[in-house]
Amino acid sequence: MLIGQAASPGYVIAKTKLIVRQKVVVSQYKISREGTANQIDFFRKGIMQVKKEISNLRDVTLQTVSKKDSEIFDSHLMILQDPLLIDGVISLIRDERWNAGYAFHLKMQSLIENFENSEGILKERAQDLKDIYNRTLLYLNSSESDFALQEEIEEASVLAGFSIGPNMLMNFEKGKVLGLAIDSGSVTSHVSILARSMQIPAVMGLGNLSESVKSNDLLILDGTNGIVIINPDENDINKYKKQIEVFQNQKLELFTMRDLEPITMDGKYIRLNANIERYEEASEITSFGASGVGLYRSEFLYFGRNALPTRKEQAEAYSKVVNQLDPLPVTIRTLDAGGDKMLSLVSAEVESNPFMGWRSIRLCLDRKDIFREQMKALIEAGSRGNLKIMFPMISSIGELEKAKEIYEECCTELKAEGHSITKIELGAMIEIPSAVIIIEEIAKRVDFLSIGTNDLIQFTLAVDRSNGKIASLYEPHHPAVLRSIKSVVEAAHKEGISVSVCGEMAADPLSTLLLVGLGVDELSMSSWCIMECKKIIRSVNYDEARAISTEVLGFSDASSINSFLKKKYSQKIKSLGISSFITAQDFSSRDRALIKIDDEIQRIGS
Repeated sequence: MLIGQAASPGYVIAKTKLIVRQKVVVSQYKISREGTANQIDFFRKGIMQVKKEISNLRDVTLQTVSKKDSEIFDSHLMILQDPLLIDGVISLIRDERWNAGYAFHLKMQSLIENFENSEGILKERAQDLKDIYNRTLLYLNSSESDFALQEEIEEASVLAGFSIGPNMLMNFEKGKVLGLAIDSGSVTSHVSILARSMQIPAVMGLGNLSESVKSNDLLILDGTNGIVIINPDENDINKYKKQIEVFQNQKLELFTMRDLEPITMDGKYIRLNANIERYEEASEITSFGASGVGLYRSEFLYFGRNALPTRKEQAEAYSKVVNQLDPLPVTIRTLDAGGDKMLSLVSAEVESNPFMGWRSIRLCLDRKDIFREQMKALIEAGSRGNLKIMFPMISSIGELEKAKEIYEECCTELKAEGHSITKIELGAMIEIPSAVIIIEEIAKRVDFLSIGTNDLIQFTLAVDRSNGKIASLYEPHHPAVLRSIKSVVEAAHKEGISVSVCGEMAADPLSTLLLVGLGVDELSMSSWCIMECKKIIRSVNYDEARAISTEVLGFSDASSINSFLKKKYSQKIKSLGISSFITAQDFSSRDRALIKIDDEIQRIGS
């Protein structure tokens, strides 16, 4: 039994298919003398990324296996700090003008050969060098295609391995992937969000599962509680079969909520929208009771392609969603590539901190050719009047004004081409503390605001949301986060515009009630969470929720807030018969996570 992070709810009993690292093909080319500094910097950043990865593996091994087993990773780190290796590669780049990947390849192959020709412990260490060689080249020749299935999926299976990216998951035939059991990642990594949207149970941050499981091993995957059982016995299988039946019945019971309005007991209406990644999902969202699309992640049109999507392709994709859901509103976020959604068609450069790097609106304003094509496609698709455009990761008024200026220029050009232009509402995503601080100025310049809580929490608390090692520090109920949300709500309402929350926080029951009380007008989430959210909203008084949220804003730490919210709301949530799969998404208190683990182990062993 391995325990990780409950990333996407549900239960699966199925055979495993392994995701493995492919053999890296080393690119070889000469660089200009002027380009050597960039290649040296690229090499240093690659080494830094590998050291970070190995340090995480060492810590996980220390916690879950033994100190002795973790020491192997200490030796790997020492090799990566050896001046003989580092200075040798830099010399090959500077003097021979080889690209970083090939320079590293040359130096490492020389070292590996010397070690293999030695005797005793040096010969044994050759394998360590090979592991470092493979790991580092994955960064110096970085692309998601470095991961592949060990064998093709012939029957629906659970995918297990060290890593999987959104692009790889999107490429599988629907129904072939029953679950994800992944060594790395976290609840808020983009592949976890995608798994929830696709209703694929997932457990992330398992540490060393890929070393313990083989293809075609039978797996029980419990995405509700973050548990994986390898080759379970009949007792475990029978217990989980019963749990799967209960889970399915709970889901069916929730469909009674589908056609009811999300209105509190004292008459406050909260719009509930769906988050989607693919235009094919639009046909499903109303069956879950959604009132529209609060976030269409347009970047998925760009993934898995050999060329950027044309304006015509984009306009057709956007129009399908907008026309199908008319008159319901559809909010499309402009290209939000970067972070954990790398777009190799635009840039293959490895950044030392991609979440704070060249991504989102920054990328679009630099690559105006890409941005203008998307903007024109959106304007063409907005003729029915129910389309909204949202700019991600706004950090300054300058960025917002530049984005709006490009929108206006595109409108003018399309009019000149003979197109009829319909007014489209423009909004900003609030995901960065700087945007919160200047929120009153931003609110004056847009038609709506949307809070992206996943990044807002990450940037406010300085916690990398993809790093499982510090997952317990990623706390949505931190006072700084809640006060930021309140500031955004107040600024929006002062200008008479709406504010939504479209991060994963919107789907958690305690957070739902808290956000409603803070005055948020709309919540947007994976479509299959909507009916649960609706049931919760219909069970409370708005005035009571406001009073509780106001009191919460006076607390000084997240643990006190969590205890207070559980005291106020836990019994209500339980009495509603809300499915276990949403209460298991309780946000990241370590104590609560341990309680869940203890409860689940007791249930399995009983």
